[in-house]
Amino acid sequence: MNNERILIVEDEKIIAIDLQRRLERFGYSVVGMAGEGKEAVALALELDPDIILMDIMLAGGMDGVEAAKSIKSAKDIPVIFLTAYTDEKTLERAKEVQPYGYILKPFKERELYTTIDIALYKHEMASKLTRQERLFSAILQSINDGIIAVDMDLNVQFMNQVAEDIIGVKEFEVQGKNLSRFLTLTEASTKKDILTSIVSVGERSTFFNDVTLKNSAGQTLVLDGSITRIHERMNATDGYLITLRDITELRRLSETLNYQSSHDSLTGLSNREEFGYKLGEILKNVKMLGGSHSLMVLDVDRFKAINDTCGTIAGDELLRQIASHIQTNIQRNDLSARIGADEFAVILMNCQSEDTINVGNRLQSAIQRQRFQWQSTAFPVTLSIGIVPIDREAGDIHAVLAAADDSCHISKEEGGAKITVFQAQDSKFRRRRGDMEWIGKINRAIEENRFMLYYQPIEPIDPASGATPKLEILLRLVNEDGSISGPTDFIPAAERYNLMPQVDRWVLENSMRSFRILQDQGSPLANRIFSVNLSGPSLLDDSLIETILYYLNKYSLTASDFCFEVTETAAIQNLSYATRFINRLKVEGFTFALDDFGAGFSSFGYLRNLPVDYVKIDGSFVQNIDESLVSYTMVDSINSIGHVMGLKTIAEFVKSQAVLDKLVELGVDYGQGYHFAKPRPLFE
Repeated sequence: MNNERILIVEDEKIIAIDLQRRLERFGYSVVGMAGEGKEAVALALELDPDIILMDIMLAGGMDGVEAAKSIKSAKDIPVIFLTAYTDEKTLERAKEVQPYGYILKPFKERELYTTIDIALYKHEMASKLTRQERLFSAILQSINDGIIAVDMDLNVQFMNQVAEDIIGVKEFEVQGKNLSRFLTLTEASTKKDILTSIVSVGERSTFFNDVTLKNSAGQTLVLDGSITRIHERMNATDGYLITLRDITELRRLSETLNYQSSHDSLTGLSNREEFGYKLGEILKNVKMLGGSHSLMVLDVDRFKAINDTCGTIAGDELLRQIASHIQTNIQRNDLSARIGADEFAVILMNCQSEDTINVGNRLQSAIQRQRFQWQSTAFPVTLSIGIVPIDREAGDIHAVLAAADDSCHISKEEGGAKITVFQAQDSKFRRRRGDMEWIGKINRAIEENRFMLYYQPIEPIDPASGATPKLEILLRLVNEDGSISGPTDFIPAAERYNLMPQVDRWVLENSMRSFRILQDQGSPLANRIFSVNLSGPSLLDDSLIETILYYLNKYSLTASDFCFEVTETAAIQNLSYATRFINRLKVEGFTFALDDFGAGFSSFGYLRNLPVDYVKIDGSFVQNIDESLVSYTMVDSINSIGHVMGLKTIAEFVKSQAVLDKLVELGVDYGQGYHFAKPRPLFE
């Protein structure tokens, strides 16, 4: 290493600074750092670094792959990708720019430095070869190889310096002597000596690859080369010209790179790509020849808690230990792989599902028995396991992996430390398949803007109170065939698979944009306070606060025109985050309502600690207050205590005049339900 100059391209500033510190500590010179693709291109052209460490996902409009393409079109600078992405699409795109390395985050320092050195070496070698090709003819290139001239009897006539180094003898030591005494070229597949076999049949010329040579120094080398007849008049053979090229180091590097490309650097198991390839081959063989195998997918329960509590070093050590347990508990011809951050897969060859369950139980017991010890703390570790049979009835690779993933997720959803065998007709799997369909529909709806805003009025119970009427923003999904799906169809799947923050952001922007439009049109709806629902996960997202304020400013709106509804369950489960979130936006002038109060924890102590402005009484109590004394009493209690706390109350599910009369009697502030109006599109 000669103080090579490195450009770091990383949009996470803290990561970039830490990477700079580690590189400089090891003797490299960091000449610049960029956080965006366009900035990276500009710095690369200006600074001309020796190598670029490039993250793939970057801020701005240009990602790392596009930046690398742009740089490559202008300058020959080697690029190493540093990324956490292992999906096939990202890898295929990365291959297009022919990177000199691809390192998955998190990585070890030694892995990084080795990859940099190899990349610099490969780039240097490639550059040298390019220069040589431009400067020298084919003959001069051959002279860079080992050149040996022998007569018809294989007696050495000439040997250059390179050949001396390869064979391990000097020319004067072998001059006039039979070459076969010093050189045996062994073909890997047949174990035959290529030199004597070719000469014996008198072939004009031949090329050989990956031939092994054990020289006089005891080294075993891998060679490429050729043997060509030297002709005199009348096509008679005067001897042979032998060229030798030592590719030992290149072969070693190639094998290392091939290993790295097919194995997980942390555990030594096969990686996802290699596993997918081998699974595909096994499925093909099963379809043609029959057989019964099993695929087992294992996910580490509560891995994130250990990783976050003890750090990534501890997390890495846990993954290594689990990989070791897996290898200990399977047969030699079974295939094991790490296919995700904390996810493993095993193909058990010639193994029925029942036997696979036994292997899973044995593995589970071994891991639970040992526990994970880090410093002075022992952590219980369990696995969620999914099992799928591999036989002639199995689908393609995508179907098999999806089934295994479903089985594993069901084990985790049921508390972990469990084994689930895939059963296509089981209701749990049918529900999960339905969820997967809705996830696709939700993502497409977001991308294609196929959600629609509805609203339902929230009216003051006493029209003479002067209270500002409201409306609750509701969401519908427009299907590809034009039909409308209600929230009960898709919200459960969105909640289970953490899509609600994306849905919330869509609703927020479009609610504020719609308010602006209605206000500009002079619509009476703009005289109401818009009440917008927020999911529990959104309360944990500090960046959402800035997003809300950005949209408020973008559409020139007033915060007091908006109220955010959060459910009682979501608020209480994330009490400290919810309180902080609400207080931050209340300062700006927004109001908050606690939705579905009475349906969840129903603790007035929690209510006292939440800085909300409204309490929405759960409709399950409200809709029957004209018939049920218990419901009447519940609504009366919630309303009374809410008023004592200085909160306004809103009754949901007001379905009739009889229910409304009871609410008037109790002094509830607002009502919402079919008695006032059914939900309808915000724009008709």
